[in-house]
Amino acid sequence: MLHSNPIPEVAPLQGFDAFAWYCSLQKDTFEVLNLTKIEGNFPHFPEQFVPPMYAIEFVTRGKIIGTINNTRVEITPNSGVFILADYVLKAEEMSPDCEMYTLGFTVEFAEMLSIDLPQAQLAQLIMRPVWRMSDSQMTVALQYVELLRVLIKERKETAVLQLVKSLLYNLAEDYSLLYPQQVHTLTRAKQICGQFLSLVEIHCREQHTVEWYAGQLCLSPKYLSNVLKQTLGMSPNACIDQVLVRQAKSLLFSTSLSVQQIADTLGFQNQSHFGTFFRRHAGCSPKHFRTSPTQHN
Repeated sequence: MLHSNPIPEVAPLQGFDAFAWYCSLQKDTFEVLNLTKIEGNFPHFPEQFVPPMYAIEFVTRGKIIGTINNTRVEITPNSGVFILADYVLKAEEMSPDCEMYTLGFTVEFAEMLSIDLPQAQLAQLIMRPVWRMSDSQMTVALQYVELLRVLIKERKETAVLQLVKSLLYNLAEDYSLLYPQQVHTLTRAKQICGQFLSLVEIHCREQHTVEWYAGQLCLSPKYLSNVLKQTLGMSPNACIDQVLVRQAKSLLFSTSLSVQQIADTLGFQNQSHFGTFFRRHAGCSPKHFRTSPTQHN
C-alpha cells in the first residue's frame, strides 16, 4: 500500500509553479537522479530536467497530445513514457487536470544500475516510447514512486539504486507482456533503426564508426545510411554524435572527472579532439558547459 504518512511537501522549483514536489539524489555534489510530481497545465515541461537525462514518466490523469521526435502521440491516463535526453518533445494539447510522475536519471546512474535489457526490447522502447499500463501495473509503479520519494529524501543511496533497478525490470516485464511480438510488426526499416539506436546507446563509448555498427547488423554502411536517412532523417554519424554529446554533457554535469578523463571514457584520441568535437555540437567548450550547463540545453 502507499506510504500512509507522506513526507512534507517541498517548495516548487523556481519558475515551475506546477511542480507539486521535487526531490533529488546527489553524488559528489552533482544530481544523478530526480523524482518529480507535476500537476496541471505545465507549458515548460520539456525544460524541467537539465539535460542530458533519461526519464520514465507515469501519467495518471488527463491527456497530452503532441509529438516525440516528430511521431504523433496521445498520452492518456495509465500511460508510461520512456524518454531519452535528446528526444524532441512537443505538447500541442494538455488537459488542465494532468498529473504525472517523472523519474529522471543520468547516464552514470544508469550504468550503476547495470540493467541488461535484450537488444530487441531496447529497440522497441526507442521506437515506441509510450505504452499503456493496467490499473494494477500503475498502482505498483506508484508504490515504487512513493517509496523512492522517501528513500531519496533520506539519502539512502544503496536502497534507492536497488529500488530503481527493481522498478525498471518490473516495467520491462510488463512491456514485454504487452508487446511480445511487437518488434516483428515494425517495418524492416524501423527494425533496423531501433536496433542501430540501441547498439549506439550500449557501445558508443567504444565504437564511433558506422562500419562497426553496420557489421553488427550484417548490413553495408551505405544501406544502413540510406535506411536511417529515409526513416529518421539523420545519418548514422549524426546519430552516433548525438548520443556522444549527450553522454559528454552528462559526464561534465554529473561527475567530477577531468575533461581529459571524459575524453578517455568516451573513446576520443585526446582531449583536443574531444574539445573540438564538443564545441562543434554543443556550441561551447567542455569547461564552459560544466560551469553553465543550463545555458546550453
